[in-house]
Parts: sequence; structure tokens; C-alpha cells
Amino acid sequence: MRIWRADELFLKDLLRTELDKLVRICDFLKVEVNLDVLIVECETLSEFHQLTGRAYAVGAVYSRGIIVSQPFEVLRSKGVLEDVLLHELLHHIVSLNFDLPNWMQEGLILYLTGAKPQKLSGRHKEYLLRFMREVSYEEIPLVVDRYRRRSDIESR
Repeated sequence: MRIWRADELFLKDLLRTELDKLVRICDFLKVEVNLDVLIVECETLSEFHQLTGRAYAVGAVYSRGIIVSQPFEVLRSKGVLEDVLLHELLHHIVSLNFDLPNWMQEGLILYLTGAKPQKLSGRHKEYLLRFMREVSYEEIPLVVDRYRRRSDIESR
């Protein structure tokens, strides 16, 4: 396995097309871009499954400041490397700033990154559809503010 810091130049270059999207989403949510997260790139799909217990349909998993990812080459060959890393970085940023219910956090991230329900399955599809039913785009700032962590509010 390889371990990267998300703020390393290599990863910033890797994510160059998605960094603008990340900044726009953070601005919309009124939070700071925070790349203080470790990315564990597994060497094999088997290692990824052993570490996460997740099926291979899941490209990466975020938990407490660490992203565990399938091998970058596997994700790159599927054409999803940048999307997967952006998605998991957003889990990190949202988790630092909000105490959202799991379904809302997943739905919010999928919605803001432009995921299409017809391309999703399982809980991702369910959470995105629920989010789209319950929260309009215009309401997002008000809804997420209800879950904003106090320390973030007090520091402004």
C-alpha cells in the first residue's frame, strides 16, 4: 500500500480538473477547503477488500481523516479516479464542518458533484433520490446550516 497526503503536489496535479469543483462546492457550503487527509492507495483489489470489507464496486472509503482507495490504476482504467477522490475528499470536508445524517451527507455530496441517479445503485441511489425529494438546490445552505458544527460558527 502507498500512503499519500491529499495536499501533496502529486495529488493536486492528479486532481487538477476536480480542484476547481471542490473549491466551488466549499464556497457554496461556506467552509474552507481542507486537504489534511491521508489517502491509502491499496496495491490490489484484494487488499482493498481486506482493509474495508467493501465490494469492488466501491472505489474508496472515508473514515476519520483517512481515505482507503482501490489502486489508482484500477480507478483510472474505469475512468473514475478523479471523481472517486473528489467524492471522498468531500466526505472529509463535510464531516469536519457538519453533523449531517449519513443519508443526507451522501445525498448532498452526490448531488453537488452532479451524480445521476440512473448511473447509481444501492444506497447511493437511494440517498441521492431522497436528498433530491427533500431538499431543493436553493434550500441547501439553510438545511446544512442546521447541522453546522458550533466551533465552525463561532470561529467566523
